[in-house]
Amino acid sequence: MERLNVTAIEPKFKHPTIFKYFDALKAGESFIIENDHDPKPLYYELLAERGDIFTWEYLLQGPELYEVQIAKNPVSETSGTLPEKDIQKAEMLKAKGVQFACSSDKKEESVKAPIYDYDKWELDFLTDYIVNTHHRYLKDNAEMLNDLAIKVAEHHGDNHPELNRLSTIIYHFLQDLIDNTVREDEVLFPIIKQMVAKQRNAETEITYKVGTLEDPINILKKDHDVAAADLLYFRNLTNNYTPPADACSSYQYLFKKIQEFESDVQAHIHLEESFLFPKAIQLDKELAQLN
Repeated sequence: MERLNVTAIEPKFKHPTIFKYFDALKAGESFIIENDHDPKPLYYELLAERGDIFTWEYLLQGPELYEVQIAKNPVSETSGTLPEKDIQKAEMLKAKGVQFACSSDKKEESVKAPIYDYDKWELDFLTDYIVNTHHRYLKDNAEMLNDLAIKVAEHHGDNHPELNRLSTIIYHFLQDLIDNTVREDEVLFPIIKQMVAKQRNAETEITYKVGTLEDPINILKKDHDVAAADLLYFRNLTNNYTPPADACSSYQYLFKKIQEFESDVQAHIHLEESFLFPKAIQLDKELAQLN
């Protein structure tokens, strides 16, 4: 069975190459892709572009290596092999113009991100987008940023003592962000999905007290305020991320990564405070009036 090492392919050619391999398969044939991260976005792109004509089987699921066997179904089995909810999600993603590139691929390509009309998105879809975009970014990059800050402080802290302070605050900054995403993933977002389901079907049971959503959201907004204050502190401490003359490549890369985190956190906060939170509170109030 043929294997394709996706990590050796230039990012913009990764998905087209995989599609070329898939289209060349005869019914019943398969190939294996090897990647350094979960290629789940590819799964949805295949489903959106080719339909339910393949099987997708994880042979190895990380953390450092992922292997997936992709097979083209025989003609007699051209549908019904993949979950209907995945088919619907793939169609929704395609309809909304969401790009299917993996997060690590996006970081390698200097492509301007598309602008979406988030105000038109359903709340449950918006929560999924936040999880798969901003929460995933944090999970993929937090440990690396923390380790990098420690490394740079160890090597340059004597000449630039502000790096020791920066390293300490970055650790707490990342822990606060992780705690925030856990509260969203495990508490708020499931509640929002329950509300949306209730709105669509009045018979749906919900497990939280209707009319009480504003208080936990205010707690999450305080988390955002803390993160914004930390980012402002980073800018002041680093002279707006201006590396000194003796900065090594790791030193410069640290500043670049903190700026990248700043952009992601700002986008994350904007989505939640401008769209998700106010709409969720309004829906919560509407449901409370029905009780």
